[in-house]
Amino acid sequence: MKVATSTANRPIDDTQNCLVCGGAYKPSHLPGLFKCSSCGFISANLQIPEAELEALYGTDYFHGQEYLDYAAEAESLRVNFRRRISTLNQLRPNLIEAELFEIGCAYGYFLQEVAPSVRRAFGIDISADAVERAIKDQNVAAEHADYLSYDLGRKVDVITMWDTIEHLKRPDLFVEKAADDLKTGGLLAITTGDIGSYVARLRGKHWRMIHPPTHLHYFSVNTLSRLLKRHKLNVVYVAHPGNSRRLRSVLYFLLVLKGKQRRLYDALRGSPVFNLDLTVNLFDIMYVVARKP
Repeated sequence: MKVATSTANRPIDDTQNCLVCGGAYKPSHLPGLFKCSSCGFISANLQIPEAELEALYGTDYFHGQEYLDYAAEAESLRVNFRRRISTLNQLRPNLIEAELFEIGCAYGYFLQEVAPSVRRAFGIDISADAVERAIKDQNVAAEHADYLSYDLGRKVDVITMWDTIEHLKRPDLFVEKAADDLKTGGLLAITTGDIGSYVARLRGKHWRMIHPPTHLHYFSVNTLSRLLKRHKLNVVYVAHPGNSRRLRSVLYFLLVLKGKQRRLYDALRGSPVFNLDLTVNLFDIMYVVARKP
């Protein structure tokens, strides 16, 4: 039996097992999404071809699709990264001696920001355009590659996945490989939306993080913790920190991408507060860190 989604013509096989617990998927109360009948993990259509997924993350993705202008967000992103680095410093004594690897490094802002705090930082991204910018503009060690077929050549101390796991077709395989690529005592740090949060439950299908096919999976603290535990990683830190963004990007996302109100957005562009940086915390973005025993 096949079940068609509202987000694509390709069906998802309802006999496919849940990536978190191995249970069976069923249609979710959220249109176009599927929910595990056992653990409650929520996913979108998983039949999207790999080539189509990679094509989503070209130049347009960072300029006008999910982001108004990713480069213009650099300072706001760095504020977020500094907070995350501070947490890693608390969880990993002598972080300065650690080798850190980032999955989904985008334009390389985190790699550049973390470089003074670690022995070595390097990363990969599926977007060739983003990697080119990371190398050219941030002068960081980045490669255009698919992590599942990428050989680090050695085990590392820290692996990070900032706002990345929700984009992956097979996040379970990424976590499994990351667990293998970490040294004993190493950390896997992840940020992603929390569909179990109050705001996500209140907003339902209108929650701002629901936009397949770029977001394919929707974790809660429980389902992400369960996935990490399944691959023998112990959760040692869970938080819901605020995120710094430019007001214009927030308005672009809410009014143009979600609300289809381009004229209203254009009318507000002349406001003197349009380019302000602000930190907002709706407690629906989680920061989870797990340690390899």
